[in-house]
Amino acid sequence: MAARFDSGLEPARQDYPEVTHVQQGYGHQQYQQHQQQYPQHQPQPYSDYPQPYDPSATTPKPEPPASPPSTFSGQTVASPFSAHAHPVAEPPQPKPTAARTICGYSLLVVVLSCIIALLSAAVIGLAAATGIESQRATSAASSLAAVMSASTTATGAPTATPTVVGVIDDGCSDDPDGVNKTLYTSFSLLGGLKFTRYCNRDAPNAPLLSLFAANFGTCMDACAAYTKYVPGTFGNTANATCGAVSFIPAWANKITASNGGAPGNCYLKGGPQNESALTTPNIGVDCHAAIFTPGA
Repeated sequence: MAARFDSGLEPARQDYPEVTHVQQGYGHQQYQQHQQQYPQHQPQPYSDYPQPYDPSATTPKPEPPASPPSTFSGQTVASPFSAHAHPVAEPPQPKPTAARTICGYSLLVVVLSCIIALLSAAVIGLAAATGIESQRATSAASSLAAVMSASTTATGAPTATPTVVGVIDDGCSDDPDGVNKTLYTSFSLLGGLKFTRYCNRDAPNAPLLSLFAANFGTCMDACAAYTKYVPGTFGNTANATCGAVSFIPAWANKITASNGGAPGNCYLKGGPQNESALTTPNIGVDCHAAIFTPGA
C-alpha cells in the first residue's frame, strides 16, 4: 500500500536512545593515534595526473637574467651572459723601445770600447815617454863623454877620457886616488855642509832613507837636506841627522837596480860615522861613501 504524504505531519518517535556526552577514554586515544599513523589520502584533482604526451607543448628553456653592463678603463662593456656580449678588447701594449745602436753595436759596447781604447793609448803613451826619456839620458851621457874625450889641454895633449860611470860618481871609477878623501860642499840653500869622499868604500849602519840620485854629488845634497828639514819636523831625535851616504853608480839605471833588488842608488846613513868604520863593499858593483865633516 503506497504511503500517503498529504495526510499531515506525524509526531516524532520517542523510542530512540538518548544522546549523552561520552568522555574520551583510552579507546578514543587509540583512534586518534591510528588516524595520525595512517592519514587519510585526500583525492587529488585531475590536473595532477599525468597527461598524454603532446609534442607541440615544449617547455622553453629559461634565459639567464640580463646582467648590467660593466665598465673597464672608462669603456662600457656588455656582460659575458648577455646576448650582445662581445670579446673585451685588451688595451694596446707599449711597443718595446729599440736599443740605440752605432754601426750595428749597442751604445754600451761602443762606450766601453772607447774607454778601453783610451786606457790602452794612455799606457802606450806612458811606456813610450819612459823609453824616450831613458834614451835621452843615455844620449846625454854619451854626448858628455864624447865632449870630454875631445877636449885637450893647453899644450895640445889629450886628457884622460872619463867613462859615463866616472861622470856619475865624481871620477871615483876613473881616478879613485885623485878623488879619495877630497871634500864636497853641498848646495848652499841646504846649508853648504862639507862631506869627505871615499872611493870604493861603504858606510856602516842601516839606511835612514833610500832614493835615486842623478850622481854622487846629488846624493850628498840629499843627506844635507835630510839634516836640514827632519829635526825641524820631527824633533832632534837619534836619527834626525844624516851622518854619511853610500852611493852605487850602477844602480842609477832603474832596470839594473830592479834586477839587483835595490830600492835606489843613494842610501842615507845615520851617525856616528868615521873613516875607520868604513868597509870594503862586497855587492858585485862599485860603491862609494861620503862622511859628513863639520868644520872642515
